[in-house]
Amino acid sequence: MIDTKNITILCKVVDNFGDIGFVYRLARALTERDGQLRLRLIVSDLPSFAAIAPLVSPDKSEQTCYGWQIFDWNAADVCTRSFTRQPPAVILECFQCGRPDWLESLLFDQAADGAKNDGFVQIANIDYLTAESYADDFHLLKSGTRSARVKKINVMPGFTAKTGGLILDNAFMRSKKNVARARTTGDAPRTMTTVFFSYERDCAPLVQALAQFQAQNDIPVRVLVAAGKSRAPFLSAWERAGKPFAAEPLPFLPQETWDALLCAADWNFVRGEDSLSRACLAGVPFVWQPYPQDEDYHIVKLAALNERLRPFFSPDAFAAYDAYTRDYALGKDSADSLLYVLSFLPQLRKFFAASADYLIANGDLADHLLGWLDTLHNP
Repeated sequence: MIDTKNITILCKVVDNFGDIGFVYRLARALTERDGQLRLRLIVSDLPSFAAIAPLVSPDKSEQTCYGWQIFDWNAADVCTRSFTRQPPAVILECFQCGRPDWLESLLFDQAADGAKNDGFVQIANIDYLTAESYADDFHLLKSGTRSARVKKINVMPGFTAKTGGLILDNAFMRSKKNVARARTTGDAPRTMTTVFFSYERDCAPLVQALAQFQAQNDIPVRVLVAAGKSRAPFLSAWERAGKPFAAEPLPFLPQETWDALLCAADWNFVRGEDSLSRACLAGVPFVWQPYPQDEDYHIVKLAALNERLRPFFSPDAFAAYDAYTRDYALGKDSADSLLYVLSFLPQLRKFFAASADYLIANGDLADHLLGWLDTLHNP
């Protein structure tokens, strides 16, 4: 039988923190579910990993951290020695990242075929998060490799019960529960706290809308500006507008701290897939900026997400939200359109909370992965 406790996770960092953020979260969740797992992480950019996981060393070819073995993808000699001694059994290949050359050689070297791994190697390609309908059809769909002893299957994180769902790691769920408890007691200050995390964009309409919201509603606005690409465009627009509300630049944060902020905020602007999944589960109103793609294909992805949200909204609130988020993703948003969306804020809080409850009820991606591994057997 295949050793399903022997799991290798591959991460080729493309978008700085989105890829490794997902992998770090998945590794934590898997370990939380089964303390007997032996996880090995192969990461192409250790400095990015270290930025969100403070115990990780950015310059070690091999290290043990958080109970896992962590390898530098590019350290071929070190990795080859270790994985020759203990060949991989289950490989989670995240976001179609491919495999390093040294691992490709180990997997498909006919001379070593089956020599130290009695059975077969199972690869699970964990695909990008999407709300598009094809995720339902592709989840657990098998695909071929160039060796009979290397099996491959597609795993689709997603927003329906027909997909693998989202990661419900313990730290995130605790943050969510703690915030809900604090809001129930009424201890939270009456402030409109907004987390802003985006790609480069013109932030003037957003700054103008938040300033007007503060003035019209007599509610102090506080914006927490994420490090990275978000900072310069937002702070520049905020300064040009005369610093009309409180804005705080954030340092790079450990992932658990970032998750807690998203749960505690009153409104979130997020980008990328990992922060999108957290925003969806937080139950807080949010706007998502997908990565811009040729021929505006990112709007297709956004439209699919919005359609998943539609059942939880009233028709008028959804129409306003849908129109604004599309304009925001295209860089055509206006202050008036955001102000109109914010006029639905009390309703939106209920809509997004209900949506998050639905996603949580779909179950945990880590649990689903472990359940699938339990079904594996030699052909």
